[in-house]
Amino acid sequence: MPAVDAATLPLMRAVEQVTPAFSVCIAVRDRPELLVKSIRSVLAGTFSDFELIVVDDGSAVAVRDGLAAAGLLSDRRIRVVRQDPTGISAARNTALRVARGRVVTVLDSDDELAPDGLARLHEFVTRTGARWVYTDYEEIVGDSAKVIRLPSYPDSRRMLRSVLTRPRLPFKHSGMTIDRLLLKELGGYDEQMSIKVDVELVLRALSNGVHLQRLDEPIVRFHRHSGSISRRRVAGLLAWRKMIKKYSRPRIPGLALCIVTVRAVSEIGKWAVTAAGR
Repeated sequence: MPAVDAATLPLMRAVEQVTPAFSVCIAVRDRPELLVKSIRSVLAGTFSDFELIVVDDGSAVAVRDGLAAAGLLSDRRIRVVRQDPTGISAARNTALRVARGRVVTVLDSDDELAPDGLARLHEFVTRTGARWVYTDYEEIVGDSAKVIRLPSYPDSRRMLRSVLTRPRLPFKHSGMTIDRLLLKELGGYDEQMSIKVDVELVLRALSNGVHLQRLDEPIVRFHRHSGSISRRRVAGLLAWRKMIKKYSRPRIPGLALCIVTVRAVSEIGKWAVTAAGR
């Protein structure tokens, strides 16, 4: 390591201790073109106090090479971490471990942030003191776009019930902005789950009394395509069964089974609609 003079050392320490307002975290495996679009949407935003952490979960072509070819690595706010393929939960936990921001904003690698997305989130968090924010989003299908308006809930108990029983999830994980220390207190993502990891995290937060607050503005542009639809239907249903058993805690005998049945019918119905549209 080269020698550092006494005058330079305090400056280096100050740089190391800089805490950005946001840590935008993207976990990705492959999808290089979509990832570049996602990153560019963050860099093009009107709010600049952020770091962008990209965890490369064993992509066939290293993410760093793709970003270098696109001319994106010159921005010092971008930090790339490469690891062996271990799954989405482990990749997101890696991002959480290296994040320095006061809050973490999750972004899927095939989504884009609105130009004023971080600015709106910053204003909302500053004004309300919210520690966990979910937002409306814009869904893009082919050449058409529509804003998806999500429900709000007065408390964690009602939202937990809605997550378990509502046919369409009442939140989108991409765009969620969470106090980094709170996320660490909850233990991060469950690495024992290979699917529905975002749902499990939200249910765990709600069961611990965390109030998720809604920002009623579309922060993320979600491109719906064949690759974004999970084909692991059986695994998904098994994951739902596990989560319902753990988090429903029904007082009425047999109610958990009813919830599982409702969820199974809902998931099968969504699969049938998707299959019919192909």
